[in-house]
Amino acid sequence: MGYTWPMPHGMKTALGLLSLGLVCATVIAHEGDEKWRDRQGPYQGSIYRAADGGVADVAFDAVGVSLLSWFPLNTLSPGATSAADCWGYVTPTGREIAIIGVSTGTAFVDITNPTSPTQIGFVTGPTSLWRDVQVFDKYAYSVSEGGGGIQVISMVSADSGQVGLTNTVTTGGVASTHTVIINEQSGFLYRCGGGSNIGLRIYDLNQSKTNPPFVGQWLDRYVHEAQIVSYTTGPYAGKEIAFCCGGFNNGSGSTGLFIVDVTNKAAPVLMGSLQYPNAAYCHQGWLSADRQYYYVDDELDEGASVSTTTIIILDVSNLSAPTFVSAPNNGNPAIGHNLYVKNNKIYAANYRSGLRVFDITGNGLTLTETSYFDTYAGSDSPNFNGLWGNYPFFPSGVVIGSDLESGLFVWRVGPNPIQFQFPTPVPAMIDPVGLMVDVNLILQPGVIVVPGSERLLVSVGGVETSIPMMQLGTTSYRVTIPAKACGTTGGIAFRAQEGGGEVFRSPVSGFTPLIWAYGTTTGAIDNLETPTAWVIGGTGDAATTGIWTRVDPNGTAAQPEDDHTPIGTNCFVTGQGTVGGAIGEADVDGIQTTLTSPTMNATVAGSPVISFWYWYSNNGGSNPNEDPFVVDMSNNGGTTWTNVLTTLVSTGAWTEHRIQVENYLPPTATMKLRFRATDAGAGGSIVEAAIDDISVFGYDCDAPTNPGDVNADGLVDGQDLALMLGAWGTANAAADISGDGLVDGQDLAILVANWG
Repeated sequence: MGYTWPMPHGMKTALGLLSLGLVCATVIAHEGDEKWRDRQGPYQGSIYRAADGGVADVAFDAVGVSLLSWFPLNTLSPGATSAADCWGYVTPTGREIAIIGVSTGTAFVDITNPTSPTQIGFVTGPTSLWRDVQVFDKYAYSVSEGGGGIQVISMVSADSGQVGLTNTVTTGGVASTHTVIINEQSGFLYRCGGGSNIGLRIYDLNQSKTNPPFVGQWLDRYVHEAQIVSYTTGPYAGKEIAFCCGGFNNGSGSTGLFIVDVTNKAAPVLMGSLQYPNAAYCHQGWLSADRQYYYVDDELDEGASVSTTTIIILDVSNLSAPTFVSAPNNGNPAIGHNLYVKNNKIYAANYRSGLRVFDITGNGLTLTETSYFDTYAGSDSPNFNGLWGNYPFFPSGVVIGSDLESGLFVWRVGPNPIQFQFPTPVPAMIDPVGLMVDVNLILQPGVIVVPGSERLLVSVGGVETSIPMMQLGTTSYRVTIPAKACGTTGGIAFRAQEGGGEVFRSPVSGFTPLIWAYGTTTGAIDNLETPTAWVIGGTGDAATTGIWTRVDPNGTAAQPEDDHTPIGTNCFVTGQGTVGGAIGEADVDGIQTTLTSPTMNATVAGSPVISFWYWYSNNGGSNPNEDPFVVDMSNNGGTTWTNVLTTLVSTGAWTEHRIQVENYLPPTATMKLRFRATDAGAGGSIVEAAIDDISVFGYDCDAPTNPGDVNADGLVDGQDLALMLGAWGTANAAADISGDGLVDGQDLAILVANWG
């Protein structure tokens, strides 16, 4: 796989799963439902907003999808243990509101500025794993398997940041509901499932939006999900048709698609049905734009009758005789759950493989996966964790997703409206005197940049500095990366804001690493591929499992699948679980486990640095974020120790940490590192750590003897001349070769003298 999920999504023991099941036992409407087999604890974290800078707590794997913001479950509702489906609403003034059902109720988040969203409300509901919501006019209608009927939630004042429960509709039989769908063309609401073999229950929103009357039902089959549309042209003009996924025995018997004429609410009629090949549980589907095809996700076929995520394509041009067309797959083993069609794309929420976007341009039968965002990295197995639903219908093009364990995600699919281009690439290492950089903004049609928002962001030691960029042309800019002391490590990013308020950055989150130095001198490297004099164990160790071991790791949601070395296989990890083992298997239990390096010689030329790559997870289980990962350094062979890193932050990916030795201890030939992974908190924590690729090198702080090389590429040429002329008359440090505080003729003379 090459990537893992740092948060185990899991309860640590069978007792933890049992206690969760007991808490929710009174609200399980689907005894034996597969989702309960894989239930895991929620991720606990902080809100991520791209506009704030920094990086998300987790390094998600993605292609063609940008993370704009993320609300973990605990930020939506502190008591929430899971999330279910999501939907969207656009206010009369154009504000976009994300709506997500969680175990404790329904949350509303204003995502008009998707990189800086704000939660505007929460409506408590019956506790349930299942919650679904739809919108009609200025009202949201929320239902759950926990009962409570239909919660009618007013969004009349959503523009001013207010939502509230208006009424609860309890007519129509049992109070529980599995899903809800509204035909906005006709103004009728349909409750699906919610009890033994319940099909559709129908309510008229035209008569009352806040207290719609119960006007009919269809109970021939259990209906799990449905899409209801009105035909205005063609042979079915004037009819309202329900495309129902279900079957007998709560949907598992004779499962398939059932097409129901619901024009007469008092007497719906089954028009046609189809049980497609390899059907296991017809779960949900959506029509193509021309209504010729119905795309189905079967929730139980992956891992059973098929081996990869499959979308079933049915021809429904003849409503009385639907036919099976094909069942393309994307080669991924994850379970398909909820999908929607917008324009020529299918947006699928595929549990452990996350959001998957397919292009169906052409005849609608060829599905090409163009982009994805994996909310459950580390495993794509056919289990019921990860992304539950998505909503791609916002006018802005923003897409939201609801993740069972991790809450609300806000994405942009496709290229950003503002992208950054660097005519001269910024090197990973620049001269301590600084570097002049040219930046071009590539704008999508119609995009306007807010003047003054074009900035260089410089991060050093956790302190961020914002530097305005000088505009050269319509979309071209120049800025100088400031001078720093030799050996300084940090990062840079470029940002700009478009007229609608959304902030775009390069990189999208975090910073591009940067070092201020003239070069490096190489010392020793240990990639841990062969046994060396590493020592496992130390004073205070009492770990019973998760003891350090050098292996080719078996990936879990908390532990890496691969080591860091590109061509290697081995690293040190805290315990080796079995292939495909449970999350938390062989993790650290029992206080502490210690790993000590062999002696290293740090008396290299230049300013010495010791670098190592590490992986750390401590944000899973019932007591997350309590256990530190501690790294100490010694310069006397281990007689005394100085702390160089103590962190509670889970990385979710291999992360490099560099120690400038002189900032802590005088460099010697007897340096050592000591790594400690702890599980000292209350029971239920899941702690995993890994170490790889330790190296010793030095930063070269001697200025080069090549005056005139303004861009530090090793050659004095036209690029250097252009940069100097662009800085003419300023105090730009990179172009001021003479060091007299002014870029002038003296500097030009030096540059010409060293040409070539």
